[in-house]
Amino acid sequence: MRILVLGGTGYLGRRVMEQVRALPGARLLAGGRTGAEYTVDLAADRPERLAKTLAAAAPDAVVNCAGATGGDPVTLAEVNARGPAVLCAALREAAPAARLVHLGSAAEYGPGTPCAAVTESAPACPVTPYGATKLAGTLAVTAAGLDAVVLRIGNPVGPGAPAASLPGRMAALLRGEPARPDGRAAAGGRLRPRGRAAARGPVGLP
Repeated sequence: MRILVLGGTGYLGRRVMEQVRALPGARLLAGGRTGAEYTVDLAADRPERLAKTLAAAAPDAVVNCAGATGGDPVTLAEVNARGPAVLCAALREAAPAARLVHLGSAAEYGPGTPCAAVTESAPACPVTPYGATKLAGTLAVTAAGLDAVVLRIGNPVGPGAPAASLPGRMAALLRGEPARPDGRAAAGGRLRPRGRAAARGPVGLP
């Protein structure tokens, strides 16, 4: 099986790449803006260009780990909303039978109710630009008519967690370091990533 992973240089993407490499019979294909086997920039590529790249890769499955957790609303919209929409358009043209696994976010649900669990059937009610753009990406995927599944990730914990994430901020504070919102401070810890895609590999692949 040929599995194309997009965004494999990110925190979750690196773990997904590790899991795909370990799958028997899997052929890992890496897609990214720089240094990848296939050059892909979901924030800027036109659907026609991306379709040509997908046709060359000929994937049986695509795992989209590309996303932006910080930045201005324009950047968030380009990566989190436009990116999945362009990817789906290109897949419909170049690889309509490929399985798409898209990483969404629990931020799509919004803040929720204190002391109450949030189930997968809970209504989406994002209150931040990040959550809203991730929800837009999810809607683009679910409405695309492809064989697709969206995994809404919460707060995966493990070595290398982005400093701007909740686990990253907590790790920095536990080490006595000032919490930084710019994502440059390293975050430690000894727990392996526990996000669903990061912990178990690309869930939903046949």
